[in-house]
Amino acid sequence: MKETLSVLSGVFCLAAYLFYLRAVLSRKAKPVRASWLIWAGLNSVTLGGMLASGAYNGQIIAATLAAWAVFALSIRLGKPGWSKTDRFCLALAVLGIILWLVFRNPVFGIVASLVADFLGAIPTAISAWHDPTRENKLAWAIFWLGGLSATLAVPQWTLAHAAQPLVFFAEENLILGIILFRSRLTPPRRPETN
Repeated sequence: MKETLSVLSGVFCLAAYLFYLRAVLSRKAKPVRASWLIWAGLNSVTLGGMLASGAYNGQIIAATLAAWAVFALSIRLGKPGWSKTDRFCLALAVLGIILWLVFRNPVFGIVASLVADFLGAIPTAISAWHDPTRENKLAWAIFWLGGLSATLAVPQWTLAHAAQPLVFFAEENLILGIILFRSRLTPPRRPETN
């Protein structure tokens, strides 16, 4: 059952990314560069640490590959500029990577990169708070389903196995919650006319 849920989490994750990438390409979502750079880089570090610990899942593999694709698109189609918060979160993420390299401990690397990964959600959360239409509600709902599946699929409740799914699920809860809450309070944007 847990193996099926792990595969399902990867399927949900890929499906969410497909919806998100489509929304970005059709200019219905504006990814925040800082978040996606942090997520792509740290997903790579987390995947490396999880592989070294023999504790990986479908969600982290799908998330790593697709986050790099979203980051690449965010350079041209994302929210422009780098705020102070973006730069601060990026600096903390780099610090997490440096600490992993210094201590050469895969579990420490997982923890350091996941703390930084959660910080990477802050720029997207702020952006969604200001304008929830910058994010794709359907994609984040599917991300949430993937996070739930990955959390339920945790084979052993150890740091190496459980930390990544729990942090991803917390990020998905945060961002989807903001999108849903702010969508109720924010009137829809009028289409731009040229």
